[in-house]
Amino acid sequence: MAIRLRFLTFFLLAGCLMARGQDLRTGVPTADGGFLVAGEYLAWLDADGESVRKRPLDQPLTAMATKGERLYALDADGQELIELDWEGRVVARETLPVQGRLTALAADGKTLWAVTDAGEILHDGSGWTVLDFNAQYEGYYPRMEFRAIAAGGGSVMVAGIRPDGTPAAFTSARGTVWSERTLDYSEQGQTCVFSAVPMDLSYDAVQDRFYLLGEGGLELALPGCSHCNSLTRYPLDKLYARIPGNLGSLLLGGDGFRRVEKR
Repeated sequence: MAIRLRFLTFFLLAGCLMARGQDLRTGVPTADGGFLVAGEYLAWLDADGESVRKRPLDQPLTAMATKGERLYALDADGQELIELDWEGRVVARETLPVQGRLTALAADGKTLWAVTDAGEILHDGSGWTVLDFNAQYEGYYPRMEFRAIAAGGGSVMVAGIRPDGTPAAFTSARGTVWSERTLDYSEQGQTCVFSAVPMDLSYDAVQDRFYLLGEGGLELALPGCSHCNSLTRYPLDKLYARIPGNLGSLLLGGDGFRRVEKR
């Protein structure tokens, strides 16, 4: 009996370790109302967030975005923009004209956006346009290391950390002139400031608002009214992504956390 218990404990612990190492970190909605998500592997989920099928990847993916029918992704190295087919196979790779490491992707209509940890913001039009945010706003804003980007509703939002490790977010209509977005919110009658390291940004077209995710399971809703921000806490160390779908938004977090919040 003691030996059986030891084996059972070993396999349970091994299963937990495997789950911890295979978090899903990013994704996009699919045309059928479900989600295509990725991390260490690729998985197709239904509208309720339940797994339909999955397949291994040659390398873990950290960011995904769609532009029209095309699917793009980044890996942890952040050296190339990867184009995939909808079965997860690599179609093409492109080295972008940036100095830093690519950290996040977003798309709005026919435009693909990306940011780097060197403070660069870029978008594709007739070729790639790269804005060196730190050079453009030197002496006006602190230098930024960008971690997240989202686009929608006629705006683009980027978020990252300053040299002192505090977060900041900026918005723009066309990606040329940027204004800082306040990250304060009210809680129990007190004015608080979001202080978590940004993990992701997303835009929900139905609600017409951005969501900023931070370490410690924090989610800051950022509607058009800059004085109407609101905070939600989840019992997680890492909240990786919020993916708006047709019927609700899929939340992905550490230790295999997965939840669909219906509209």
